[in-house]
Amino acid sequence: MAGKQAVLLIHGIGEQRPMSTLRGFVDAVWTRNQPVHHPHIPAAETLWSKPDAVSGNFELRQLTTPQNRANIRTDFFEFYWAHLMQGTTLGQVGAWASALLLRSPASLPKHLRPLWAALVFVLLVTAGGFVYAQQHWKEDHWPAVLFGIVIGPLLAWVLTAIVGDAARYLNPAPGNIQARTEIRKAGIEVLRELHKRGYDRIVVVGHSLGSVIGYDVLTHYWVEHHMMATGVGAAADALEECARTGEGDTQQLQRAYFNKLRASGCPWLVTDFVTAGSPLAHAEILMARDEKDFRTRVAGRELPRCLPQLEGTRFTFGNGTPHHAAVFAPVRWTNLYFPNCLILGGDLVGGPLRRLFGNGIKDVEVSTSQRFGLLSHTLYWSMGKESSPAHVEALRDALDLADDRGK
Repeated sequence: MAGKQAVLLIHGIGEQRPMSTLRGFVDAVWTRNQPVHHPHIPAAETLWSKPDAVSGNFELRQLTTPQNRANIRTDFFEFYWAHLMQGTTLGQVGAWASALLLRSPASLPKHLRPLWAALVFVLLVTAGGFVYAQQHWKEDHWPAVLFGIVIGPLLAWVLTAIVGDAARYLNPAPGNIQARTEIRKAGIEVLRELHKRGYDRIVVVGHSLGSVIGYDVLTHYWVEHHMMATGVGAAADALEECARTGEGDTQQLQRAYFNKLRASGCPWLVTDFVTAGSPLAHAEILMARDEKDFRTRVAGRELPRCLPQLEGTRFTFGNGTPHHAAVFAPVRWTNLYFPNCLILGGDLVGGPLRRLFGNGIKDVEVSTSQRFGLLSHTLYWSMGKESSPAHVEALRDALDLADDRGK
């Protein structure tokens, strides 16, 4: 019997245009991923663009595939949120930057101290440039004119239109609360609609800041379902044993737990969370005051971990109900990252997540020769000239469109 699944992609920061991210993503993980195609379906019939009836955004489309080699049809959707983060000011960016930079470097994790020093240097040079331009503008000094006409406005645009998304979403200041809330509410509503449409599984993919949004959406949407997640018996016992001892195939046990939830009548459908270039790698300063504060929030079940935080020896109560922060009991978490080297090499934003969010996460280090491996934050599904680059293969494996790991 044919099945169907949904993949929900959440884009990252910047002046994103609807569908531009999704089309490139689908081209890499489906259109050019020949091994997952059904051998008896003509190559011309590989993708259809349909109206997106899930998000309520008429700028978006649903990209639908025919059955793949496992007789599963896939619907790709984009959660587009950039229009909810408009009107960012330099003051909002400055407030966030001040909170991050005006601290003792000794309070930062060692791997972030070189970046802190570089950012402080850039900030001081930029401030000096503005002062110089203001003092010498009327004298027609060409450096002042260049900075005032070209560099200054360009820098202001980068800070407000690109960096500003992160500055506002990651800073719960009063002026940012409404935008943060609207983005989360919209994401939860998209997930809720997808759960009504008869899918067998849903995969959530978050790139860059989209991974933080995806984490928040899953965290809050799980609260609507965890009280129904009972009757799972031995599957919960095995997963809790894995959480206690670290022994066993975590992702296999998570899928077995998910399958038992579905069999028991729980409507939860998300099997996988895939992150790429995720700033959650720096969550101890982006989502908390420092690492100690972050650990306290995890222990208090404010920030879900993978596998779930145990209460004594279990994350379920006596009747088998998992607690409200146990979303990563049925949801596998795979994280892709280009390791950073000397700031410009690889991906400065992303990194491994197990250190902060739990040993149940499958961290996958990837590499690419594109751009000589420099500034690779936007290359997680970029094909380049290769027919099947390793970093794209890692993404395809994480998505598992043929659901080979669900058997």
